[in-house]
Amino acid sequence: MSERTVDLIRADLQSAKNEAKKNILLPVREVSDLLALVDSLQQQVAELKRQLRRSDREWASATNEVVRLQDQLGERDQTINLLTKQITDEVAISAKAIANLRDIRALVTAGWYNTAQKKLDEALGE
Repeated sequence: MSERTVDLIRADLQSAKNEAKKNILLPVREVSDLLALVDSLQQQVAELKRQLRRSDREWASATNEVVRLQDQLGERDQTINLLTKQITDEVAISAKAIANLRDIRALVTAGWYNTAQKKLDEALGE
């Protein structure tokens, strides 16, 4: 073989080696990029899981607060109803007492002392 043939073979061999390196390095780079992408996605998933757990805790806390406030509203409504009933009863008693006192005044004015005494006893609960 001539030297020129040997040089051509060597050049072809070197060219084939270079091409093989490119073909090997390209997938290696792609795999490296894919691994970096997977790592980034795993970090994003981990962060989303942390946020979800934090949101779950916040939701549970908010739900507990709503239940507590509903209980307070129920207690407030009961207190309002009780006080309203007490006021209504007291107003009714006062109205009855006023009516009895007017009756007594009318009887006293008319001279009905015995009846007036009976009405006073009733008013006083005696």
